[in-house]
Amino acid sequence: MNFEALKIRAPFGKVKLTIEYDGTNYQGWQRQGSGIPSIQGTIESALFELFKKQIHLMGAGRTDSGVHAENQVAHFIAPKDVKGYNFAHLFQALIPPDITIKKAELVPFHFHAQRSAISKTYTYRIWNEPLPSALRARRSLWLRKPLDLERLNRACKMILGTHDFKCFRSEGSAVNTTVRTVNSAKFTKIGDYIEFEINGNGFLKQMVRNIVGTFIQIEMGLRDEGSIPALLTSKERMQAGPSVQPQGLYLTRVYYPAELDNLARPL
Repeated sequence: MNFEALKIRAPFGKVKLTIEYDGTNYQGWQRQGSGIPSIQGTIESALFELFKKQIHLMGAGRTDSGVHAENQVAHFIAPKDVKGYNFAHLFQALIPPDITIKKAELVPFHFHAQRSAISKTYTYRIWNEPLPSALRARRSLWLRKPLDLERLNRACKMILGTHDFKCFRSEGSAVNTTVRTVNSAKFTKIGDYIEFEINGNGFLKQMVRNIVGTFIQIEMGLRDEGSIPALLTSKERMQAGPSVQPQGLYLTRVYYPAELDNLARPL
């Protein structure tokens, strides 16, 4: 990579943003057509207000419509010297309250929010009680039937490692390969919720929601827990379970090499 050329094109460096958002009112992360609300588009509009110049924001991943994030990461090339900018406060006057810029940092020229990431963690939250909760309806999936975590976690072990996850990929995005590595996957009781947490080197379109939908079929007696290896081998989306609703899904964290994290400087 020609770092000197990058410095010429971006003399003021790159800014890394850590972003939290409630995705209920947005058609996903990615900027879309005029009048269609997106997280990327909303933040880019705020950047235009700040710099009076069109700024392209690159995210670590494209969350779907209705999906939330606790720590989405994005970067942009600074058009002027941003040292001394208090982005955390400046942004909050320009963006809706369902988006928060948690942190802004100056990062090396070779940092890339998407390509530099080494893994991501997603969490799917389930309200597993006899009655639904009005206050949790936009932030979790309600399931009345008590979930057997021991059985679900046996199924989780079958997706660990490197596999072709084509059976869990929804149509709508082009990828070079459907092979991914899942480092960890587990269902846990956390406070009032049951949470499915999964970490991997990358995820296909709606992959997490499709995995959860398939595991719920196991709980409902519609699928045997031992069927997962054969499902992966089939590579057939129609053989897997339905995609669960988006409101329970959160992009929890994006991980980067320690050397990049150590070079980041708070703004």
